[in-house]
Amino acid sequence: MPLKVGYYLRTNYMSDAFIHQVTLDCLLNKELYKSQVHGKKTKQINKEEHKFYRKRIFNLFKEIINRTPPDDLLPDVTYAFDNFVNSAVNYLKTIDTNDINQANYAELDAIAATDQVVIADSSNNPSNSLDADLCLLRSIKIDTPTLDKYVIRTKTKRSDNVIMPQQKDINLKEPCLKNKGIEKNKKDKKE
Repeated sequence: MPLKVGYYLRTNYMSDAFIHQVTLDCLLNKELYKSQVHGKKTKQINKEEHKFYRKRIFNLFKEIINRTPPDDLLPDVTYAFDNFVNSAVNYLKTIDTNDINQANYAELDAIAATDQVVIADSSNNPSNSLDADLCLLRSIKIDTPTLDKYVIRTKTKRSDNVIMPQQKDINLKEPCLKNKGIEKNKKDKKE
């Protein structure tokens, strides 16, 4: 009785993981393979490298931000650093602008919160089952159609008091925004 070659190789010499890997390598679209299988491996490597080089990266960042970069620093690192700084500044400006604008409308939030409480307290609670049925069931009114339902007449008066929107002047160079959101070190707390 002849043995099946695939069965023999699979049971004796190859593990299922190896067979799955060979199947993915041979039969899967290369672009899909890169995004599915290869992407998971690079993520794992990046996490390990990040953990390994964490202190050196932090030290390099401190050197660059203090304007004393190493002499052999690659241009792509300085380009990435400049992009990071620009993105971080834009992010912080956006947060500060949002906080300043929200502070202007803090009193409106308090008014809206009290209105919601009043609305929640004045909910319609049917007193008996007939009221509950009327709330749930829809009643159908059949009216003879007239032209008044289709034509809407509106009278508008021209108002001379047109309020134009104003652009607010927000100072993002205030000293209080320089250290906003930064926790103080132990040395700073002692002083």
